[in-house]
Amino acid sequence: MSNSTDTGVTGIQVTEYTFFAIIFICGATGNTLVCLVISQTPRMRTTRNFLLVNLAMSDLMVALLCIPFDVVLIVTQPVWPLGAAMCKVLWPAMTLFTNCSAATLAAISYDRYRAVIYPMKPRFTTVQTAIIISSTWLMSLLLVLPYILALKMNDGHCKEDWPIPLAVKLYTMGLFVFQYALPLLIIGLAYSMVALKLREQASRLARNRQASGISESAYNKAKNASNKYIEPTEESEFPSTQTSVKNCPQDSSAKNPSNTRQEERRLKRTTKIVKMLVSVVLLYAICLLPNQIVWLWYEFGSGSSWPHLDTFLTFGSIMVYVNSCVNPLLYAGMNDEFRKGFVRILKCRCKINRRSY
Repeated sequence: MSNSTDTGVTGIQVTEYTFFAIIFICGATGNTLVCLVISQTPRMRTTRNFLLVNLAMSDLMVALLCIPFDVVLIVTQPVWPLGAAMCKVLWPAMTLFTNCSAATLAAISYDRYRAVIYPMKPRFTTVQTAIIISSTWLMSLLLVLPYILALKMNDGHCKEDWPIPLAVKLYTMGLFVFQYALPLLIIGLAYSMVALKLREQASRLARNRQASGISESAYNKAKNASNKYIEPTEESEFPSTQTSVKNCPQDSSAKNPSNTRQEERRLKRTTKIVKMLVSVVLLYAICLLPNQIVWLWYEFGSGSSWPHLDTFLTFGSIMVYVNSCVNPLLYAGMNDEFRKGFVRILKCRCKINRRSY
């Protein structure tokens, strides 16, 4: 019986180490590339992309700080070898970075909502964006302070020591609300209204094209011909937010097919961006769901007596780490500008390495 148990634990650990290695490499490399692409591409240095940099930075810190030390703890468990200072830093840091990711995703969704629903409003200034980013970190830190205070060293172990049993339950529920449920509610409402607005604009464009008296086949030929000679504005600049179909007179589009084609290109770019951001949010919700479930079940249900709790906790932690490395893959798969930037930087690094030899 003992041997089978040991073998099972060893198998789980091997799986953990493999996942941790893959996630660490993908997370560190991918999020670093996101920051480099935005910083080294002048047209991508916009206030909106600075929010993506903030998201990438929080994910990068998870890869660089949390994953390596978590592997050390797996090897040395149940002993805590990192000292009293790291007892108050490591696990709260993971919670801090996750809180920051949630707040940043909510800020991005509000920015998209504001850009699509109120397109004539000016985009956030650099100062306003800096305030938003600073606020995400400050709020995340405030949410994690009770956890920092509760963690203490006890007989060589880093353990939570809450003043009353109710406190830990309240904190667990508070984290679920502010780290998961509330951000997803805000994001869901924002993107639902954005989707309705984009559908309304698409319907208006279809009516305008029909009113112009141009057949579908003739329109597509003209659109393909114009695409050969007109350089589209880069997606990273989000130009569609400054000119909305709602604010263009319907008659002008109907009488001028070129206006309709221009508006359709803007609508297509905006729709692609929103789809990418919605995918990021969906992955966040999916990846963090197991961890949220297991801790709620542990505090409010019978999870503490379940024999496979440690395995479920391990799975939840791995899914949180997975969330820190998937966003760059989404950017590369769904955004041409990021994909070209990744390739350009990787090619540059390869040339440098060849010259060094």
